[in-house]
Amino acid sequence: MNKLIIIVLLTLLISSCTDINQMENSFAKIENLKKENDSLKKIVADIESKYVFDSISFREIYSKDNKYERNAEFNVELLVVGYNPNKSYFVKFDSLVDGKKINPDTLNQSNGGFKFKTKLTEKENIIRIDMNVENEYGQKKMGTLLETIRIKN
Repeated sequence: MNKLIIIVLLTLLISSCTDINQMENSFAKIENLKKENDSLKKIVADIESKYVFDSISFREIYSKDNKYERNAEFNVELLVVGYNPNKSYFVKFDSLVDGKKINPDTLNQSNGGFKFKTKLTEKENIIRIDMNVENEYGQKKMGTLLETIRIKN
């Protein structure tokens, strides 16, 4: 009879320990879910403060003062429409040799646009720009822009 009582008490004790462990695990899961919820609330608040677009449009604007003559300075502004800049870069370069950019020049952002100028030294002047536009919540766009500018006689 004593053995039976001891076995029943030990069984109750063991089952209560597993209940305590399950309760501690449940509390840990609840704390993790609260942290995750707070994190998601922060992301939603961040998104609500921005415009999020389904697509990115790219536009080149040539200066009205550009002349298509040899040795003339040629000015262009690159605009990215439908975009909140988190990370982006435009790198103008002259050519690629063995996969390396020759004379790379990172364009700085000014009033939402990336401006650059080049000198028209050849009959056909090729402009190459590496583009990487990233947005944490929206679209991303990468590629190399290639433009040929021909001078008049």
